[in-house]
Amino acid sequence: MAQPAADYVNGVFHVVLDAETPGERGEQHGAALRLPIRTALRNFKSWMRVQVGLEDPGDAIAEFVESSGHLAAATEDAPDLVEEMRGVAAAAGVDLVELFAYQSFDELFVHFITSGALDPSSSGHCTTAAVSGRSGLPNLVGHNNDIPTYHEGFVTVLRIKDPALDVEILQSTFAGQLAQNGVNSAGVGVGINTLADLPGGSGVPVSFHVRRILQTHSVGEAVDYLSGARFGQAMNYMIADRSRAVSVETWQTETAVTEAGDGGALAHTNHSVIPSTPRTFEMDASSGGGSYGHTHERLALAQRILRDEPLIDLAGFREIFQQRPILVFPGKPTGRTLMNMVAEIPASGSPTLHLTPDTPHRYPAARFAF
Repeated sequence: MAQPAADYVNGVFHVVLDAETPGERGEQHGAALRLPIRTALRNFKSWMRVQVGLEDPGDAIAEFVESSGHLAAATEDAPDLVEEMRGVAAAAGVDLVELFAYQSFDELFVHFITSGALDPSSSGHCTTAAVSGRSGLPNLVGHNNDIPTYHEGFVTVLRIKDPALDVEILQSTFAGQLAQNGVNSAGVGVGINTLADLPGGSGVPVSFHVRRILQTHSVGEAVDYLSGARFGQAMNYMIADRSRAVSVETWQTETAVTEAGDGGALAHTNHSVIPSTPRTFEMDASSGGGSYGHTHERLALAQRILRDEPLIDLAGFREIFQQRPILVFPGKPTGRTLMNMVAEIPASGSPTLHLTPDTPHRYPAARFAF
């Protein structure tokens, strides 16, 4: 097993995980980023005290993990990834339950909203987009992480070389978390965004699903995986490979797939765009946060840019995520743009991950390839 170490590439932590077992790969992660992980968890609990008003965040974390069923579901459905998380916790010297809650922040955030601890207008945001099928141009999938500010300074790429897999993964995330978005050597890329108006469940958190998607070889394999999964928070997964792109809305144990179609472009924000989905409430201006984080405005802007620029290049695609209100800056402690990811997927050869260490309108992207 290689000795754990972290590089620092243009403000992004970069760690190679190449050990034989999931637990050992987790230990590599935890040992290489021990100080950032411990600092991130302190910031996480401080944020809960200030923003959520919790006198003892530890009690709230324990209650969430026990009552939600998410850890039990992950242990049953993804025991290897739970083993990896245990390795992270052990090597970093942090509590496993706290680490699980820290990386299940979509599920935890909605838990605080539904319990009345956070106002819906304080919710985070995210925007995803993809383009595909343009002759001579690579396919692209991108994501703005608009999330709580306790993630500041911890943007990380895990280069995962699992000897049991025939794909290598460039996993963009935050120190101590298994996954946020990314791309693999087969050319499968994914970005994610919360669906606030679809019902959640007691299933597996989104970070585990992202890792499973990045273990596949194609959009078709990824959709097949999601079709058999059970979900914690309702989410949209924007997935592209070397030939196509899809948007997959997920809730409870259900999925609904939208193909890129003739235009070859897709965008998604924080509301369901499929008429048949079981909405829990209508996402409009009265639901708080300027149409719930300007979800309709962000979607319309991304769609207009993609419609007007059908041959958009990498630079133009990255600029989409720097346009307000897609860009959330300065935002609030409960949510602002803290990372932008763009996966560049050519018809052949190495995919490339472009990742900013913070807001994309102020920081250039670090570049990672296989």
